Amino acid sequence: MRRLAATIAVLSFLALAGGAAITAARGGPPGFPQIPGNWAHAEINVRIGKKPHTLILDRGRIMQVSPTQITLRELGTPTPVPLDASTVIMFRARQITAAQLRRGLYAETMIIDGGAAVRVRETLAP
Repeated sequence: MRRLAATIAVLSFLALAGGAAITAARGGPPGFPQIPGNWAHAEINVRIGKKPHTLILDRGRIMQVSPTQITLRELGTPTPVPLDASTVIMFRARQITAAQLRRGLYAETMIIDGGAAVRVRETLAP
């Protein structure tokens, strides 16, 4: 029974990641896939526009913010996440700049194939 539940969870996750790839193929970075459970870091291989890519997802509390980087505390470990001018940062359903992010907020970030984050969003505490 546990194996069946695990299989269903994995298949659901893969379907959501596929939806993210479709969003990216339409012109923007993919949306965040929904990952069940309490996680801090995940790497997922997906196809975006018929090409393989690796999504690197991080989640934690913001420790530091600068125009070019945020540092998240993930399970006690500081994790730097680079930002650039094309990073889409969302806070309470509206787009903001890196200068508007604050220490103490919880955030999720998405990087595609290394480099700077393509998306950052505020999230609830884990």
